[in-house]
Amino acid sequence: MVFLFIVFLLPMRALPRLIRCQLIRATPLVFAVEIRDFIDEDTILIGDGGDIVAQVSKVVPVLKENCWMDPGPLGTLGVGMPFALAAQHTFPDRRVLIIYGDGAFGLNGFEYDTAIRFNLPIVGIVGNDSAWGQMLRPQVGIYGAERKVAVDLADTRYDKVVEALGGHGEYCEKPEEIRPALERSFASGKPALINVKIRKDEGAPKGSTYV
Repeated sequence: MVFLFIVFLLPMRALPRLIRCQLIRATPLVFAVEIRDFIDEDTILIGDGGDIVAQVSKVVPVLKENCWMDPGPLGTLGVGMPFALAAQHTFPDRRVLIIYGDGAFGLNGFEYDTAIRFNLPIVGIVGNDSAWGQMLRPQVGIYGAERKVAVDLADTRYDKVVEALGGHGEYCEKPEEIRPALERSFASGKPALINVKIRKDEGAPKGSTYV
């Protein structure tokens, strides 16, 4: 208990990689830290999700102007690949990384077909907790876990979907697997997707709040 309290108080940049690696499954914030530590100022980031994008945006800095796009305040999910196609086509020498929620990927994930046909080496990374997290936690908090409705998703291998379309796929179950997967995905030269299993929290809202 004391150990967890100390870790909570540490700034995320001070959190030793050894501690992160002791986690059985990545938390959303550790997922965000791995992305933060990988990107550089020429990486174009695109957020496509609800709760996971809200959490990542609290950790991952925007290092330069015009390097972040997201669904905006109305939460128009599914914009990730369309935004990325335009960004990669406009800036062919820069890395483009989509940060997906698993629900958002399900809305427009097949646009990977377009990236593959046009040979645009866009990389996506999914924070996959098998849930519509932004709806799951308020439902559980208000009504109880036994009364949640239509918020659980399947444990889908989205990486295999992209592989089947002709892209590169990676699957991560532990935090220490994320960075190498990012490196391999960009090195592949193909449109790629990294499917990261993250902890499924059913407690209080995480990335966004409700009134």
